[in-house]
Amino acid sequence: MTILQLFSNFLLATAFICSLVACSTAKFSNPEEEQRLRTMSPEPGMALVYFVRPSSYAAPLRMRITCNGTPIGSTHGMRYVYAHLKPGKHEFISKAENKDELLIVTETGKTYFIEQIPKLGLIKARNSIELIDEADGRQKLAKCKLSGDCPAYKSNVE
Repeated sequence: MTILQLFSNFLLATAFICSLVACSTAKFSNPEEEQRLRTMSPEPGMALVYFVRPSSYAAPLRMRITCNGTPIGSTHGMRYVYAHLKPGKHEFISKAENKDELLIVTETGKTYFIEQIPKLGLIKARNSIELIDEADGRQKLAKCKLSGDCPAYKSNVE
């Protein structure tokens, strides 16, 4: 077994143990609230963007997301965040060991899904982000829980 394989196995084992203990999830007193959030429509005059991270790989490692320089939350494995955004051009940046950027133009009344994909890095997980279609996005969203770090759950991002 190579050093890289040993290191990778160590990270995976650590991620699994930490995911059992440390991953942040929003707490709901009403179980229907999570379902409501997964099936929302955009607010009037806005677009809705979900960031989904359905993978449990590197689960305890937080990956931060910004939109046009404004934080829209962070994810751990099997978590999601969302934001209601004004229509127009938006630059999303997802930060882990690296940063990945995605530029999309949103339209009023539409829902978008962006998948955050963790990958093996040198010190901690790397990531990439990609726009996915609605069917795939809804399927992946169903596997995730709302992150404990989702400012849109408390206020909107413009």
